[in-house]
Amino acid sequence: MPNKYQVYQLNEWLYKLCRIHNLMLEERFNWWECNRTPVNACPIFVTHLSKLKDQPTYYSQKRATHWSRESNKDLYKGVHSQVIQEAIKRVEDTFNRFIKGDLNGKRSGKPRFKSVRRYRTLSIPQLKADCLSFAVNPQRRKNGGTRRDIAYINLPKVSQVKLIYHRPIPEGFAIKAALLSRCADGWYITLTLEDKSVPSLKPPELEATEENSIGLDVGLEKFWTASDGEIEPIQQHYRKSEAKLAKLANRKDGKPHKSASRRKLAKKISKHHQKLQRKRKQFHYESATKLVNRDEQVFFVEEIKPGNLSRKNKPKQDKDGKYLPNGQSAKSGLNKSINDAGWGQFLSILNYKAAKAGKLVVKVKPHNTSQVCSCCDRLVQKDLSIRVHECLCGLIWDRDRNAAVNIKRVGLGIFPTIKRPKRSRRAATKEAHTIPLTGIVWEDVTFV
Repeated sequence: MPNKYQVYQLNEWLYKLCRIHNLMLEERFNWWECNRTPVNACPIFVTHLSKLKDQPTYYSQKRATHWSRESNKDLYKGVHSQVIQEAIKRVEDTFNRFIKGDLNGKRSGKPRFKSVRRYRTLSIPQLKADCLSFAVNPQRRKNGGTRRDIAYINLPKVSQVKLIYHRPIPEGFAIKAALLSRCADGWYITLTLEDKSVPSLKPPELEATEENSIGLDVGLEKFWTASDGEIEPIQQHYRKSEAKLAKLANRKDGKPHKSASRRKLAKKISKHHQKLQRKRKQFHYESATKLVNRDEQVFFVEEIKPGNLSRKNKPKQDKDGKYLPNGQSAKSGLNKSINDAGWGQFLSILNYKAAKAGKLVVKVKPHNTSQVCSCCDRLVQKDLSIRVHECLCGLIWDRDRNAAVNIKRVGLGIFPTIKRPKRSRRAATKEAHTIPLTGIVWEDVTFV
């Protein structure tokens, strides 16, 4: 809860850090463009190779800020030196994920220049041990202790900042760093604590069996379906508020540019989006807690990538270069529903809650788990519009429950997943009920 002077100072810090972020990105991009020469096999003897320059690193850019302060006093004036170094470290980490990848070898996208509105977080790497202080609230004595004490935190070059101390710090933990974030409804601070006596959390060593495991299939009509038939209805937070957000956006577009009324409506829209985000996250926590409280110890879930599922369709062109219909209008609604469900956030929360409870979450490949019959292993191909699984063996089940059972079988090693057959849809519909998959060596299966 900073005062107006502290809010102005923090906003000025974010503006300067955003400029520093873009300058460091520009330096790295310029190094990449100026230190590569296109060389072909034919003119290799006449091509001039430019002299290579030193690659910008975190330490070189951090050292450059000392002499550049004299030329750019307004850019670095008033900002804490360690806060600037953390902003440069943020650029370094982003580039490492883009070039080298993370611990699992997964690379992220190309770093982008940020606008002032998108740069909303600053890091303070070091805080004093006694940075928190408390003052007795006079209204607490009158109300008999119903209100909490007033807390203050001492931030470097910002002085004492009042905050809502809603979660007490456990005994033995020391405050090491802090993250300040500017949100739609105010400022938030995240404290990093350290206690060397706390052991590291290791994944439990559990052996999955038929009794202590369960399969989960996530979807858009039902949020998740368990292999035993239990379902969790989907909430669709954004879909329910879509009309209200569109109405507010139309009102904002009708206001004059850079007017006070337009800014008020924009702030109202951002607060509504923040409320939807919090409701979705709360639903994910409640749903994960509901699963963890079950008797099962191992949860088999799909290894899905929501970012790939919600991609746009590739454009189609004819011989003259005109764009043909590619089904993107229908895919846009599906992408909106996938992003509204938030499967990735739910699976990460489930993994965290399960590890905290001493349970295990195992990801399996979901290839054709909704197409294969869980009773007779027969391939019954169907579109997304068909929500009932019907097989020649007589099994009539919900499509999601059949997929959940297959996910559990894949996790237990009873039934391996198979890749989607590469054939035309017309041929697939003709042979949907004529392809038995039992008794086949799965390593040698090829579909033509």
